[in-house]
Amino acid sequence: MKLKRRSKIAAEFNMSSMTDIIFLLLIFFVITARITPEPILKVLLPKGAVTEVVNQVIKVYVDENLNYAIDDKKVSFDRLPMEMDAVLIQKPGATVSIYGHKTIPYEKVMDVVYLVNQLGGKPVLALQPVK
Repeated sequence: MKLKRRSKIAAEFNMSSMTDIIFLLLIFFVITARITPEPILKVLLPKGAVTEVVNQVIKVYVDENLNYAIDDKKVSFDRLPMEMDAVLIQKPGATVSIYGHKTIPYEKVMDVVYLVNQLGGKPVLALQPVK
């Protein structure tokens, strides 16, 4: 008794129909890309105003001996709040750059930052001293 073998299913895939579909899609996208006008939606943007911004900078220095200076004027730490307030009144909205020597404690520089912030200034920690 002879048993018939089952027919094997071929695992082949015919790519000819797939390439036809891809070719037709490519032609469709090329044609529609050339027909579509460039500005699909016109957006009206507002005109910018030309203004001159003058940035005023107040420089505060703290050296290695904990001597304080505001714009090259030496000040003791006790008089620093009064002097800084007077300078901020003369230059409202000024940015205060704080230059601290690398050997002083971090807290001494942050005391100046807190002071400037309380007086309404804009404190900025400067990384390198001005030469």
